[in-house]
Parts: sequence; structure tokens; C-alpha cells
Amino acid sequence: MTKQEIREKILDMRRGLTSKYIDDESAKVYERLTEGGIFKGVKTVLSYSDFDNEVKTAMLTGWLMFHGMSLYLPCVRKNEMFAADIKSAALELSRFGIAQPKFSEASFLEPGKIDAVIVPGIAFDRNGHRIGFGCGYYDEFLKRAGNAKKIALAYDFQIVDFIPAEAHDVQMDMIITPDGIIL
Repeated sequence: MTKQEIREKILDMRRGLTSKYIDDESAKVYERLTEGGIFKGVKTVLSYSDFDNEVKTAMLTGWLMFHGMSLYLPCVRKNEMFAADIKSAALELSRFGIAQPKFSEASFLEPGKIDAVIVPGIAFDRNGHRIGFGCGYYDEFLKRAGNAKKIALAYDFQIVDFIPAEAHDVQMDMIITPDGIIL
């Protein structure tokens, strides 16, 4: 299957999820993520605002802040993604309908100073390859983020046998699903 065929198939499945499934499976992902020592030594985290039935991040956001980590959200402007301090500006909807800090008011952190990036996606394989929406914002940001831990959150059905990776694609260090941790 091509990336586009995988993207369409998994998005179709994801869009058919019930709110109970999303809540239950997101809670399992949250438990795995917060109980495994994954954030040991981490001070700065770029997470994401979930949308379109992605694994929810609200509980994680609260947990990260409670544990004293500085939290950033993606803020897209033109064709580039920035790490905006979640406390620095009111949230607004991006052109994609995703909550992000208002760009004109936000404080930003250089990608190389981020310790961990919580990465959304549409599909992943067991080698850490990822399919997103195809805009390349995350891949470009992750390249600039250097040694930051790249942690993807996914439902189990989002794990596929093979993703045809390209040279510009950035692999995940780990993928957290309700059933386990991959890589």
C-alpha cells in the first residue's frame, strides 16, 4: 500500500471511533506513558492538541505541568512549526482547526532545547516510521529538535506492517499504544 492508501484507510477507521473508545484507549496510553519512567530527566516537552479522534492529551498535559515540566504546543505559521509555551498566550484555532497558542502573543523555544516531543500521527510501523497528514511540519521540526525523545501516541489499529519511508521522514524513538510500548 502507498502512504496515501494507508492514510485514507486508517483515517476512515479513526473517524468511526466512539467517544467511549477514544476515552478508554487514551486513558490506557496515558497510564503507559506516565508509569514507565519515560520522562525521567525531561524538563521541556512539546505535546499536541488532539483533534479528529486522535489519542487525547489533556490528562498528559495536566500530568506534565503538575510534575514541573515546561509544556509547549505546536504553533504553525506559514509553512513552519514552532514550539510555543502553553502559558504564554491564549489558544486559538489554526487553519487546520487545531488549538494552538496565538502566534503574535506566544513565547517560543528553539527546537534544539526540547527534551521530548509527543508526536501525533495517522499510522506507524514497528520500525518507528510514521504517516501524518503529509505537510511535513513534524518531520522538519523533529530534525531541528536534535536529540529530543520522539514519542508517538497511537491506538493499536494505527500500527501497520510496513510504511514506505522516504529520506525526509523522521523515525520515532517509541510508540505508546494501549497494549504496549513499541521500540
